[in-house]
Amino acid sequence: MKYLEKVQQLIDQFANLKAELGWIMLGQALGFVGGFLGIKVLTNFMGPNGYGQLALGLSIAGVLSTYVYGPVANVVARYFVVYRERRTLEVYFSVLKKWHRQLLILLSLVAIVVTGIAVLWVGLEWALLVLFSALYGISSGINSSYLAMQSAIRQRKIVALHQGLDVWLRVGISVALLLLFRNSGYVVLLGYLCGTLLITVSQHCFAMKNDEIRQHWYSENIKKESLYNGRCEFLAYATPFIFFAGFAIVSLYADRWIIQVVGGASMVGVYAAIFQIASSPVNLLFSLVNQLMVPIVFERAGAMSSQVQVRESADLLRQTVLASASASFLIIIVAIFFSNPIMRLFTNQLFAANHNILWIIILGLVLYNIGQLFCLKGMYSNQPNIYFWPKGVQALSLLLFGYLFTWHDGLVGMAWALCFSSVLYVVAVLIVNYKLRLKFDCGLHTIA
Repeated sequence: MKYLEKVQQLIDQFANLKAELGWIMLGQALGFVGGFLGIKVLTNFMGPNGYGQLALGLSIAGVLSTYVYGPVANVVARYFVVYRERRTLEVYFSVLKKWHRQLLILLSLVAIVVTGIAVLWVGLEWALLVLFSALYGISSGINSSYLAMQSAIRQRKIVALHQGLDVWLRVGISVALLLLFRNSGYVVLLGYLCGTLLITVSQHCFAMKNDEIRQHWYSENIKKESLYNGRCEFLAYATPFIFFAGFAIVSLYADRWIIQVVGGASMVGVYAAIFQIASSPVNLLFSLVNQLMVPIVFERAGAMSSQVQVRESADLLRQTVLASASASFLIIIVAIFFSNPIMRLFTNQLFAANHNILWIIILGLVLYNIGQLFCLKGMYSNQPNIYFWPKGVQALSLLLFGYLFTWHDGLVGMAWALCFSSVLYVVAVLIVNYKLRLKFDCGLHTIA
């Protein structure tokens, strides 16, 4: 009888998971198609030079989104289930709301000051690029926290629709502004800003419709001691991600600035277009994996207060990595044999001339994302700081290899630098995870 009950439970879990997967796939498909449409339209509108300027502007937005809001989003994703388990969600929301208010005020003031300096130093056009990049980074960061919260609560439908519509709104508004005004990177970034702002407002409205969120969102008379303990716990968890973000910025954007130094904005534009096409299927796959599996892995881990939680979360992580690696292999094979027609389809001949680096970039991105998945072990063990040196190795090796290889072999050199740095990253993370497992096995690790 117990066996039949367990089988039925597994069937029910699979049915629920299948429904969630359907919504995640819909959202990712909308974003995937919208992203490729944006590449096609914007590369043909702007050309290599203008697209290169846009890529550099997006790197500025990415710095804010990654360095400032990335650590906050990790706190949002990890601690929702923990504070729900403790029945203290009012503390969770109170601390996070205050953080976002403070960041909004501070970063807006910094953006205005930096824009003023840029007007005097590099001219109005680049100053506007800096301003709209910064504001877009802030809006994207706030939106990422809403996405993390909705994912943690497993509201797949809301997350999927907002993610998909975000891409279409950004592209649509950007193209409209290009037609109405002038062909420039800052005009496109203004469109990106408007689209993401609309999505962020919508995210808040939908969040307030959820009973569990609304019940605790406006809670008052929370003990100061509880708020203080919450801030300390969140800060302790987020601090390693702040340091990681510095490495992540190098990993995500240093390649563009190295190419800018070596070959100029036009070369950056070609590389950025190929990189976007390469990253689209990889991001689609790993976004599906992260949105579907990461909340479930965190649920299995819970507060890591029992050996069952330790064992089940580790098993699920291994299965997730194996499935992701298998699917990634198919993407790489397609890119090897069809890189030229793919590049011609989504850009034009100017960009497609360098189609041979498409599969190399995909390989590098796949390896990097597999390394990121392995890092979940330390994250659900509440020890993200253990990945400091692996991330440092990846970032520094990308800088070194990227600069040397690009001078020698151009864009091909940068693509191989990405691969080599990603291989080192995966190896370093596996070494760290092996040591962490030994601590658990020997009973030397104190479960958080």
